Amino acid sequence: MKKALGIIGVFVATVCVGMSCGKEEINSALDVAETNSDTLSIKLGETITSPAGEQLTFKKLIEDSRCPANAMCIWQGMVTVEMQAQVGSKTEAFTLTTNPQEPKTSAVALGYEVTLVNVFPYPGTSVEEVEESDYWVEVTAVKASN
Repeated sequence: MKKALGIIGVFVATVCVGMSCGKEEINSALDVAETNSDTLSIKLGETITSPAGEQLTFKKLIEDSRCPANAMCIWQGMVTVEMQAQVGSKTEAFTLTTNPQEPKTSAVALGYEVTLVNVFPYPGTSVEEVEESDYWVEVTAVKASN
């Protein structure tokens, strides 16, 4: 198993299976101190910090044009997010996207490879209007191989 961004993996649990997850469940799942998962869940605008001080932030939802679950579309659409890594005094912003023409679901930043696993909520899975602040990402972060 790859080593997750420092010991960040112990901070966050994989949240929500299907549509059963509300904001309260997200918040409590993000507060869980220990997990066996290498998947990190980060709400929009949130920064998670490892005990060693490495930080990973979900900075911005750039685009979400994914085909809603309750619709038939000509193409699947895409989602693009801006992330930021900080190690020591160095900070690096990067984007991750599921664009089928130029997918970039992984990026190396400050010695760590960050991979986009999923972006929630998925369009069309809720009857309520989704606000930008409702978004969160699931990513993995591992030490990049030399």
